[in-house]
Amino acid sequence: MSDFALSQLLVAIAFACGMVSFQCKGRRPILLWLSVSAYFNGCHFFVLDVPEAGTLFLIMGTRSIAATFSTNRKTMFLFLGLACVGFYFSYKNPLGFLALSGTLLATYASFQKAEKRVRVIFGLSAIIWIAHNILARSPVAALMEATLQASNAVGYWRFHRSNKYTNNIHQIKN
Repeated sequence: MSDFALSQLLVAIAFACGMVSFQCKGRRPILLWLSVSAYFNGCHFFVLDVPEAGTLFLIMGTRSIAATFSTNRKTMFLFLGLACVGFYFSYKNPLGFLALSGTLLATYASFQKAEKRVRVIFGLSAIIWIAHNILARSPVAALMEATLQASNAVGYWRFHRSNKYTNNIHQIKN
């Protein structure tokens, strides 16, 4: 199996875990599934020789686990710092700055108390990661982020559609 094929297999596993994550209702299951997704995604980037993104995804996986237990700002700042240090030591080319930006946004999102806010900020992070993955020439990773973006939007809609909409549907059925 070529390195490229292996990388795409690893990110396909990350893809599946990410899809599950945004169909969960609470922030804890969202973050736990995202941690598994992040570890596979990080491995995929190492195989592609994109060490900045690989390092950042490993940090994000650990951050997601920590965030399931805490929304403490000190912990958030610790992971923001770890992301910057990890980026500094793994920096290879300017494309890494997109990875860093997406990571910092996702880190901020992970430590929000409100699940709605977690989803919105993760959505912004996903836009940056889509651009990164296209430029890193990882088609499955780009597709994954775009699909996760859509899954996140569907999950948001499912759990937070307005009562007015829900009441209108019930009236139509009756």
